[in-house]
Amino acid sequence: MSTIELTEQELTIRQQLIKAASEGKTLYYSDLVEEDASSVRSLKTILERITRYDIENKQPILASIVVLKSTGLPSESFFELCDTLDIDARLSDLQRKCFEY
Repeated sequence: MSTIELTEQELTIRQQLIKAASEGKTLYYSDLVEEDASSVRSLKTILERITRYDIENKQPILASIVVLKSTGLPSESFFELCDTLDIDARLSDLQRKCFEY
Protein backbone atom coordinates (compact mmCIF):
# COMPACT_ATOMS: atom_id res chain seq x y z
CA MET A 1 0.00 0.00 0.00
CA SER A 2 1.25 3.46 -0.90
CA THR A 3 2.15 5.90 1.84
CA ILE A 4 1.66 8.76 -0.62
CA GLU A 5 -1.98 9.62 -1.12
CA LEU A 6 -2.55 11.73 -4.21
CA THR A 7 -5.09 14.55 -4.21
CA GLU A 8 -7.94 14.69 -6.69
CA GLN A 9 -6.03 17.24 -8.79
CA GLU A 10 -2.91 15.04 -8.75
CA LEU A 11 -4.95 11.98 -9.73
CA THR A 12 -6.54 13.93 -12.59
CA ILE A 13 -3.14 14.97 -13.93
CA ARG A 14 -1.80 11.44 -13.45
CA GLN A 15 -4.73 10.11 -15.53
CA GLN A 16 -3.82 12.59 -18.30
CA LEU A 17 -0.25 11.29 -18.18
CA ILE A 18 -1.40 7.67 -18.33
CA LYS A 19 -3.62 8.42 -21.34
CA ALA A 20 -0.79 10.18 -23.20
CA ALA A 21 1.66 7.38 -22.36
CA SER A 22 -0.79 4.74 -23.60
CA GLU A 23 -0.89 6.64 -26.90
CA GLY A 24 2.92 6.88 -27.02
CA LYS A 25 2.84 10.67 -26.69
CA THR A 26 4.64 13.25 -24.63
CA LEU A 27 2.79 16.23 -23.15
CA TYR A 28 3.85 19.84 -22.80
CA TYR A 29 3.69 21.45 -19.38
CA SER A 30 1.22 23.92 -20.90
CA ASP A 31 -1.11 20.99 -21.76
CA LEU A 32 -1.51 20.38 -18.04
CA VAL A 33 -1.95 23.89 -16.61
CA GLU A 34 -2.62 27.49 -17.44
CA GLU A 35 0.63 29.29 -18.04
CA ASP A 36 0.93 31.58 -15.06
CA ALA A 37 3.68 31.48 -12.47
CA SER A 38 1.61 29.99 -9.66
CA SER A 39 0.22 27.20 -11.87
CA VAL A 40 3.70 26.28 -13.08
CA ARG A 41 5.05 26.15 -9.50
CA SER A 42 2.02 24.10 -8.48
CA LEU A 43 2.56 21.69 -11.40
CA LYS A 44 6.19 21.20 -10.36
CA THR A 45 5.00 20.07 -6.91
CA ILE A 46 2.27 17.88 -8.40
CA LEU A 47 4.69 16.15 -10.78
CA GLU A 48 7.16 15.61 -7.94
CA ARG A 49 4.46 13.94 -5.83
CA ILE A 50 3.34 11.81 -8.79
CA THR A 51 6.98 10.77 -9.36
CA ARG A 52 7.38 9.77 -5.72
CA TYR A 53 4.07 7.87 -5.91
CA ASP A 54 5.18 6.06 -9.09
CA ILE A 55 8.52 5.07 -7.55
CA GLU A 56 6.90 3.86 -4.35
CA ASN A 57 4.44 1.76 -6.35
CA LYS A 58 7.12 0.46 -8.73
CA GLN A 59 5.47 2.03 -11.76
CA PRO A 60 6.99 3.92 -14.69
CA ILE A 61 7.87 7.53 -13.92
CA LEU A 62 5.08 9.31 -15.75
CA ALA A 63 6.54 12.79 -15.23
CA SER A 64 9.28 11.83 -17.70
CA ILE A 65 6.85 12.35 -20.60
CA VAL A 66 6.11 15.98 -19.66
CA VAL A 67 8.39 18.22 -21.72
CA LEU A 68 9.11 21.85 -22.50
CA LYS A 69 8.00 23.11 -25.92
CA SER A 70 11.32 24.90 -26.34
CA THR A 71 13.55 21.86 -25.85
CA GLY A 72 11.40 18.73 -26.03
CA LEU A 73 12.91 17.72 -22.67
CA PRO A 74 11.56 17.74 -19.13
CA SER A 75 12.38 20.77 -17.02
CA GLU A 76 15.56 21.15 -15.00
CA SER A 77 13.55 20.41 -11.83
CA PHE A 78 12.68 16.94 -13.19
CA PHE A 79 16.36 16.09 -13.59
CA GLU A 80 17.16 17.55 -10.16
CA LEU A 81 14.45 15.33 -8.63
CA CYS A 82 15.92 12.30 -10.43
CA ASP A 83 19.29 13.11 -8.86
CA THR A 84 17.71 13.56 -5.43
CA LEU A 85 15.85 10.24 -5.69
CA ASP A 86 18.84 8.38 -7.17
CA ILE A 87 17.03 7.61 -10.40
CA ASP A 88 19.87 6.52 -12.63
CA ALA A 89 18.29 5.98 -16.03
CA ARG A 90 18.35 7.67 -19.41
CA LEU A 91 15.35 9.81 -20.26
CA SER A 92 14.60 7.70 -23.33
CA ASP A 93 14.46 4.58 -21.14
CA LEU A 94 12.15 6.25 -18.62
CA GLN A 95 9.83 7.39 -21.43
CA ARG A 96 9.90 4.00 -23.18
CA LYS A 97 8.82 2.29 -19.94
CA CYS A 98 5.84 4.67 -19.74
CA PHE A 99 4.83 4.02 -23.34
CA GLU A 100 5.12 0.23 -22.90
CA TYR A 101 3.39 -0.02 -19.53
